[in-house]
Amino acid sequence: MIYYLDPFSIVLVNGKAFKAEKVNGSVFGGFCRCGGIMLQRAWVGDRLMISECEKCWRVEAFLFNGRKLVERRDVEVFYRQNIGDFLKTVLSKSEFEALLMKARNRKFNERDFIRAKRKLEEIKIDVGEVLKMLS
Repeated sequence: MIYYLDPFSIVLVNGKAFKAEKVNGSVFGGFCRCGGIMLQRAWVGDRLMISECEKCWRVEAFLFNGRKLVERRDVEVFYRQNIGDFLKTVLSKSEFEALLMKARNRKFNERDFIRAKRKLEEIKIDVGEVLKMLS
C-alpha cells in the first residue's frame, strides 16, 4: 500500500518515506477508472505521481520509468483531521497514547514517547507538527 500524508507532503512506499512536491493548480494527471479526469496532487522526483480524480475522489499513484507508465496503485491519503488514524497504524498503542498525552500537556510515559518520536523521525515526520495537530 502507498500512503500519502498530505499535511507533511510525504509519500510512504513499502515503509520507506519520500518527500513529495505538491503541484499547484489543476494539472492533468491521467484518466480514472470511473471515466473522470485525474488531477496531479504531488510528485516524488520524476518517477512517482500522485493524482486525484475530480469526479470520484479516488487517489492513485502512477509509477513511471522515464516517460513510460509502469504501474498504477491505489493510495490511502491521510489529512490533518485523520492523522491519528495513520499514527495508529505506525505506532504501538502505548506509543500513540504517550504522543497524545504529551500533545495535551498531560502525564505520559517518557520511554513510549521517545520510541514514538524515533519511529516518526525515521519516516521524516516532524514530531512538533504532529503534537500541534493532536492538541
